[in-house]
Amino acid sequence: MKFYSQLVSIMLLMFSPLLQANDIPGSKDPLGLKRYEGTRTTFYEEQAFGSYTLPLGKMSKSKANVSFEKSLKLEGKITRVTYVGNDPKRTALEVYRNYQKAIAEQGWTVMWEGSEEELSAAKGQIFAGLWANRPGGTFTLSNLGGRFMAAQKGGSHLALYIVNYKVGTVTPKELQPEKGVPIVALDVIESAAMEEKMVVVKAEEMASTLLDQGGVNLYGFSFDTASATLKSESDPTLDEVEKMLRADPNLRLLVVGHTDDVGGFEDNIDLSKRRAASVVAALGTRLPAALSRLTPCGVGFQCPVASNSSEEGRAKNRRVALVKVEK
Repeated sequence: MKFYSQLVSIMLLMFSPLLQANDIPGSKDPLGLKRYEGTRTTFYEEQAFGSYTLPLGKMSKSKANVSFEKSLKLEGKITRVTYVGNDPKRTALEVYRNYQKAIAEQGWTVMWEGSEEELSAAKGQIFAGLWANRPGGTFTLSNLGGRFMAAQKGGSHLALYIVNYKVGTVTPKELQPEKGVPIVALDVIESAAMEEKMVVVKAEEMASTLLDQGGVNLYGFSFDTASATLKSESDPTLDEVEKMLRADPNLRLLVVGHTDDVGGFEDNIDLSKRRAASVVAALGTRLPAALSRLTPCGVGFQCPVASNSSEEGRAKNRRVALVKVEK
């Protein structure tokens, strides 16, 4: 037994460098997507709900304002992974061809793909800069000539970017790739509804806030992205507004639509107006006598209550406000 115990200890020492080269703790392959043989994860991040712009067309020449001829704005769970290869003889193109085959076999549909040179000006440098903020600086220290793919499967989308590592120091040192190996950035966006954190405001609380502050923000009116059609999830909030209107036959309100800053100014003004009108129409159906006391209007993203730089802030800005009309 002592001999076997010593043998196991020796083997663990022999293989400790290999153990250190394994995936970083907590990482996994998103949605079961196959990875290229011999790669390990050096970065892994999950975001329960966020926004993502998926490139579907050539990038603008402007470095200051990144835009694309065509893109898709997505919201949902976002998983970001970086894989580092172990064989400097494997080119980005070879690895990319393997991913093409594997992704097709798993039922994904390619939406857009190409090399860096085809995707942006400056021989691909502008496009490569999109991946420069990956921890460790791995992609900043890589060669040009990378390949990109956007693909879709049901309600999920992926962005795949593959290049060959050039040279430089990556920190921490255990994430350091070997010169010339392929590195892969894989982002997966699973479209899903944001977990509802806003509590339905009761009629009594609405009336009290209107009396004290002149207005109340409501987050219980639910719409699909860029849509002004009220969803069934809005019913509990409609119930409470109806109760308040019945309790006070003299109450007159502005119903004000608010949006985040995703999209153009005029488009958001129009969307906010249409959403407010949908709320008024729904209340009018429930309580026809109150329709003359409700005035819909929309201000787009002119009156934010939080920063639009984060999804959490944008969620707070997407709301319908009731404003009391005193005369």
